[in-house]
Amino acid sequence: MKGVMSDYKPSKAMTRELIWAAAFETLCFAAGLVAFLATGKWIWIVMGLLAGLGFSVPAIIKFVREAKERDRASR
Repeated sequence: MKGVMSDYKPSKAMTRELIWAAAFETLCFAAGLVAFLATGKWIWIVMGLLAGLGFSVPAIIKFVREAKERDRASR
């Protein structure tokens, strides 16, 4: 797998999706941080992180699958 990922250049659509996922994850964390500052409860930061993972994990899974698929197609 290391060889697959090191030679892989993501498509423009995949790059865009990863950037959007990172932006939404940042917004979720920021919302959790704001809620923490408003209430003083740490659970909001945890919830912000978990909500952000809901955007980034699927994007990373698609990224890895696309890299594997391109590797198979090149053989």
